[in-house]
Amino acid sequence: MKESLLPKTALISVSDKGGLLPFVRFLHKNKVKIIATGGTAKMIRSGGIPVIKISSITKFPEIFDGRVKTLSPYVAGGILGQRDIHSKEASNNGVGWIDLVVCNLYPFSSVAKNPSSSLEEKIENIDIGGPTMIRAAAKNHKWVSVVVDPNDFKVVRKEIKEGGISYDTRFNLSKKAFGHCAEYDSKIYDVLSENKVGDSTLRYGENPHQKAFVAGFKGESRGLPQSKKIQGKALSYNNYLDGDAALMCLAEFKKEPACVIVKHNSPCGVGIGKNLKEAYSRALDVDSLSAFGGVVALNKRCGYGLAKKLNKTFYEIIIAPSFDKKALDVFSKKKNLRVLSVGRFSPPHFSIKTIAGGSLGQESDVSVLRKSDLACVTKKKPTSLQTSTALLAWKVVKHTKSNAIVVAKNNKIISISGGQTSRVDATNIAFNKTEIPKGCVVASDAFFPFKDSIETMARFGVSMVLQPGGSIRDNEVIKECNKNKIAMVFTGYRVFKH
Repeated sequence: MKESLLPKTALISVSDKGGLLPFVRFLHKNKVKIIATGGTAKMIRSGGIPVIKISSITKFPEIFDGRVKTLSPYVAGGILGQRDIHSKEASNNGVGWIDLVVCNLYPFSSVAKNPSSSLEEKIENIDIGGPTMIRAAAKNHKWVSVVVDPNDFKVVRKEIKEGGISYDTRFNLSKKAFGHCAEYDSKIYDVLSENKVGDSTLRYGENPHQKAFVAGFKGESRGLPQSKKIQGKALSYNNYLDGDAALMCLAEFKKEPACVIVKHNSPCGVGIGKNLKEAYSRALDVDSLSAFGGVVALNKRCGYGLAKKLNKTFYEIIIAPSFDKKALDVFSKKKNLRVLSVGRFSPPHFSIKTIAGGSLGQESDVSVLRKSDLACVTKKKPTSLQTSTALLAWKVVKHTKSNAIVVAKNNKIISISGGQTSRVDATNIAFNKTEIPKGCVVASDAFFPFKDSIETMARFGVSMVLQPGGSIRDNEVIKECNKNKIAMVFTGYRVFKH
């Protein structure tokens, strides 16, 4: 129904009663029947305006100290029924139409802001019937007008004077109503669930002229905001970013001892081993120059021996699930070193980034590549050791800024290159930043658009390449691999990290 409609019956239940009496007098003057709840009805009656108590409509008294008063099929049906198809059913069941709903919600926000308010007080100020009526009216805006903001009384009065409330106005009022409920529910979630576990203003953001803050939340996801800082200076904005990047990469390794070293938000060293000391040594060997001043994350308890090794290099942060007391004694000699006990780390299921004018959200990449997922597309087949090494490299390339190339051999990461604007540049950097032994495997986060990168790899004696596939020149790339007796395996999906 997109024509203008004159309301015949209004249901009013408001917490904010500003401007209400003049508006209700106007409705009464225009022959609109007024139904109201509790304190709203009392106020209207005190103004000398006839009002029908909600209990007369629900055929049931308000009970439980007002907790239940509008939750009734006579109310919901009167709002939600479609006049063109439900009239007979409404009549048979004694449901009268409600054409205008004026409602705003219990003052949860103001109560929650009061530091002396108890949990019980906050709970009692969670509106139940109000959101139900508002959402019902907003959904059925084809027939019903809903007002949640006293500032909208003016436009409703104007249009009633002109012959009826227009469809456009009903639609706009409905959008506002849904927004009102959404904001209300969001405040309840933030306050009553005690979702926020801590926030603080940081010294500055990425650069000294930028303001910054951190906020932590309760839930399934656990990370740096929930960690315990055992020693050292407060964390900076960049510390949080680098620490999170280290933990996200570390989460790829479920069983084997693992170490991740991050610098500028990208891994510069990753290692696995029979113990943490070996894992750390392998991670440091990848790029000891870049590791200086970085963040180290460990997936097992840090002991005394490893602490002594870690203390030989300057790091900003050491992160582990827990630490031996002797290890902490070692770290205490470096007072500015941040030592964080993160306990159980749980990656988020969803990530959100702000952009100009809005935000972007996506599921976190929790994909796991298995041997059974791989498809060899070349004449030469990889060995079992090459395959396991390639799967290790894939875990690292997933967390390296695209375009990304990771080189590995015998389950040891050799070189990491990321954040390049072309794949050939990423390849050249990976193979020229350190000494590359023959027989390495390579993981790429996306397909190779040309054979040039394969030509470079061939010169260094690469034995296997792991990549998503999907280029229009896949055949050209495969042919180059066959020419150089390189095994190439497709994963079927890419792992870009912008």
